[in-house]
Amino acid sequence: MRFRFLGVAATATAMAAVVGTSSASALPLLTTAEKPAALAPPAPAPAGAVPTFVNGLAQAVFTTDQTKWVRNEGWVQTTFDSDNDGKLDRVHFDVIRPPETETDGLKVPVIFEDSPYYANTAAKYSNWVVDHELGAQPPERPLAPFWPGRNTSPKVSSSDIYAAQWVPRGFAVVHADSPGTGNSDGCPTSGGRNETLGAKAVIDWLNGRAPAYTTRAGSTPLVASWTTGKVGMMGTSYNGTLPIAAATTGVQGLDAIVPISAISDWYDYYRANGMVRAPHSRTGGTGTNSYLGEDLDVLVDDVYSRQDENAAGARTICVPVIDDIRVQEDRLTGNRNAFWDERDYMKDVQNVHAAALIAHGNNDFNVMTKNAAQFLDALKNQGVPHEFYFHQGGHGGAPPDVLVNRWFTRYLYGVQNGVENMPKSYVVREPATCPTRQSTVTGDQSNTATLTVADTSALPLGYYLTIPQQNADGTVTNVVRQITDVPDATHLTLASAVATGAGQKVAAGATVFMLCQNPSGTQPTYTNPTAYSEWPDPASAPVVQRLLPGGGTRGNLTLGAGGTAQETLTDDASKEDQALLDAPSSGNRLVYQSNPLTKDVRISGTPSVTLRMAFSKPKANLSAALISYPATGGSGTVLTRGWLDPENRNSDYVSDPIAPGTFYTLEFDMQAKDAIVPAGRRLGLMVFSSDRQYTIRPAAGTQLTLDLAGSSITIPVVGGTSALATATGTDIENGGASGTVPATLSLTLGAPASFGAFTPGVANDYSAATTAKVVSTAGDATLSVSDPGHLANGAFSLPDPLQVTLSKSSWTGPVSNDVVDVAFKQHINATDPLRTGTYSRTLTFTLSTTQP
Repeated sequence: MRFRFLGVAATATAMAAVVGTSSASALPLLTTAEKPAALAPPAPAPAGAVPTFVNGLAQAVFTTDQTKWVRNEGWVQTTFDSDNDGKLDRVHFDVIRPPETETDGLKVPVIFEDSPYYANTAAKYSNWVVDHELGAQPPERPLAPFWPGRNTSPKVSSSDIYAAQWVPRGFAVVHADSPGTGNSDGCPTSGGRNETLGAKAVIDWLNGRAPAYTTRAGSTPLVASWTTGKVGMMGTSYNGTLPIAAATTGVQGLDAIVPISAISDWYDYYRANGMVRAPHSRTGGTGTNSYLGEDLDVLVDDVYSRQDENAAGARTICVPVIDDIRVQEDRLTGNRNAFWDERDYMKDVQNVHAAALIAHGNNDFNVMTKNAAQFLDALKNQGVPHEFYFHQGGHGGAPPDVLVNRWFTRYLYGVQNGVENMPKSYVVREPATCPTRQSTVTGDQSNTATLTVADTSALPLGYYLTIPQQNADGTVTNVVRQITDVPDATHLTLASAVATGAGQKVAAGATVFMLCQNPSGTQPTYTNPTAYSEWPDPASAPVVQRLLPGGGTRGNLTLGAGGTAQETLTDDASKEDQALLDAPSSGNRLVYQSNPLTKDVRISGTPSVTLRMAFSKPKANLSAALISYPATGGSGTVLTRGWLDPENRNSDYVSDPIAPGTFYTLEFDMQAKDAIVPAGRRLGLMVFSSDRQYTIRPAAGTQLTLDLAGSSITIPVVGGTSALATATGTDIENGGASGTVPATLSLTLGAPASFGAFTPGVANDYSAATTAKVVSTAGDATLSVSDPGHLANGAFSLPDPLQVTLSKSSWTGPVSNDVVDVAFKQHINATDPLRTGTYSRTLTFTLSTTQP
């Protein structure tokens, strides 16, 4: 993942000058003993700070003097032994908290950041070689040479960036070394179950459910008596992935998460629809990729920093784990398997109850946007509180501080600030399409932090305002101030005064306004996102565009009937994507573009392609990109892209052979996107084979033939087909034939699932599976299963309940022959008495609808 900063600071300016106290967190009253009247009473001890909230935001009323913060470290005992030494692993952590938690009995919630990066990463490491034929064994990859790392005891994080932001607001901050890193036991596994349970163990300790100790191997207990037990996890990249991992356990006490540029399925980080596909190191995903050839074992090797091995000058404990990962990740086929399923948090997403403020960059091709979009979609379906902050940058980028503060204040302190009723989506718009948010100044104003304007309704609290400040010589300089309060309809409180110099003023009638983000190279760094009710935009609808001939130069995209020709390209992995898309003609790619846009077009959602393709060889790469082109020619910009191994056309789990010369209908997704393509541009589709900076690079020469008659691109456009038709000057007439569909709800179960033979006296988890095929013509449908209860053999029942998991349980529209994977799990304890015979239970599966 290669993301080295461990947190993203956001401006921590207090959002109002007034102080209010939350009754929910009042401290015990301080009393003074009665004294004889003749004696003057002693000066009262200074009162400690109490959590304070204004405008629904936690205020920085606790000390910022870091020497007065209470700090300690500990090791929590986990439930696993990932380094196979016969002892349960311990995870190292530190705590930073306000002094009032020590002196006044104050209990506070926790901001928790878990990371494998605190001890730093390898100074030198090797990626896999990618220049070889598809399906061939690559050369062996050497392990990283020994490196000492940073000692994370007693201070886990080298930076107090989160502490500086949250401790003054009345939160404690906890950092933890992920297993196999820093001063933690165990082995790193990059998304393995032990890393999830390591984070969970810290949360369990904060809630009194797990033991922790003052030393790595000692027995002196450490108790978290200073916390309310309410925990919020936050972090970026790997540090943002672990909050999702922990949340999918359903652990009690984890009440809020802020995952930034986070992974929701590690397969989608290193693979794409069966293809071995690397993450990209650069914003926008074009140009030289320093992560090319990285895979999960590389990342494990890179973060493996156990400090207890430094004395030996070599790290050997976890080498067997790394060697096993090299095999299990399967670079030969790229298929999903049980190894990747362990690292798929989406399979457990139904356990999430933590309110999630998700942040991601539109142009992040490191942790790609599919990770955020699929996690968000699942939370929406489950009714979990959520917000989505979607900026225009690449990897990293925390939400504005006001959004995060409001989130943690609501879900960790329980302050009813109404965040659950606010918009669910905040998108940073492109500079060229930034919406107008402005007002005019009322009267000349100088040396003031309170600005009087005509109307404050378009200027939100916590956002950054650009103010034209007139100087004594008549020149005007734009200055930027954060809005810290909006007391009424005509007044704004700013973080600091404006027009403080001699002769300076903000002139009457001047326009104050908001940019969507600070211009490149300027300070302060900020974003002012645009609020939408939800993401994707509810007005977004899939628009199908078909292909017309000429892809070797520039064919057309049309909303009407597509062409019937077949067009061919030849794979050449030496060609860069930018060169291919900009070339006026090329035999190595096919390009189809729309008419010039006469109006802005907003894309909101996940584009996809359907390509009917034939291949000259049994193995091939297949790539596609959605492009924004200048209307009159010139260099294009990749908006989003997608990949598919044609052998995985039916499943990520299975490689189905390709018969050269046979046409296959291939459908695959691109990365989720929210972009306004301005008038004067064209939308374009580029189809090509090897993607030089992402994929395995076989020898050139494989031919791919595209049948236009069965090919299209589907783009989620706000306003749907009519909006794109208007923007491209396309006339759409309604007409055609009609038919009727009878009301249908049909559920067909596959063969009964069987666990096989249970082994008495051996603890084990048994798995079985079947399928359910769903046909529904209703507006929605829900698949449910009766209480699984316990498997029984006559009068004998198993102690542990049967567990049933559905890969999908709801549909928001009609569906035909949708296959649902039904997974069964049965735990057998070593002491469970098992009766000879067959254990079974009949379950009832129900397909229902509320919109017949």
